[in-house]
Amino acid sequence: MTFTDRSDIYGAVHEEGLNRVVRHIMRQRPSLFNYATPFLAQHPDLLCVPVVAAPEVFAAGNPLVTVQQPLPVLAAPQPIGLNYCVQFTDMEIDFHDSDTIKLPPELGELPPQRFALRLKGCFGLGCLPDDYYADLIPIEEVLAVAQAGKDLFSLSHVPERQPRDPIVLPVRKLTCFCLELFAVLHFEWGKIGADDYLKVRLDGLEIVDLRPVEMENIIECYAEAVLRLGILPRLSVKIEKMVLDITSVLRQQGIAVGQQISLQSAPVPAAVPNNPAIEDDQLKVFVNLVVTP
Repeated sequence: MTFTDRSDIYGAVHEEGLNRVVRHIMRQRPSLFNYATPFLAQHPDLLCVPVVAAPEVFAAGNPLVTVQQPLPVLAAPQPIGLNYCVQFTDMEIDFHDSDTIKLPPELGELPPQRFALRLKGCFGLGCLPDDYYADLIPIEEVLAVAQAGKDLFSLSHVPERQPRDPIVLPVRKLTCFCLELFAVLHFEWGKIGADDYLKVRLDGLEIVDLRPVEMENIIECYAEAVLRLGILPRLSVKIEKMVLDITSVLRQQGIAVGQQISLQSAPVPAAVPNNPAIEDDQLKVFVNLVVTP
């Protein structure tokens, strides 16, 4: 059975082409993959990994990083912030049959109709040198005593304070570590309210060779929460947005059409078992041409 027996139009994208597009976007829009404090944005040579950007980015003066607020030092009487960066340095997608990414043993073989994601990221923190502490500790001690009064353990003596901008000290270098994360995902159709949506679901996640095991579990727990509750819900696509109104497009070009023509996703499982389908190292889409009076 050919593809056109199950739908009017068939399209596919190979994983190699998609990964090439991802690499291109990382070079053209590096700020989507690099996050750092204002000081590090002004001194990108201090980042954990040099930002690789296309010449057009520098020529246009576009940012290399997305600026983030400094990491606060908890409980400091005078607000203090630490410089840090988060960088996503490499990203790769592998559609079933899984011949691009070698998944770690914890995730096993890539099941049918699934795709794998490999993401490498680095985190850097501007730790304070001892001479900075020697200057700061006396100041913090005075403020702590002044805020608490004579009884350092009585919160009732703490005066109300107006929020102040944190002190952010420059750094000479960052302390960095990098992680490699693997995830297995799939597409599914489902309801959000009363409407049908195409959703992305997470099947499994693993961070490689992070010790101790408990720390690995905590970071995986948080990464899974960010994906399931933060990122993937934003990728849901309403079915109406997947319908292309060809009649409107033709009329905009000055071509009169007497019928309503649209492209609609082939229904699952009435027309095809999976749509989109993830197989043969490709993401396949099946579309029907619908004509109404």
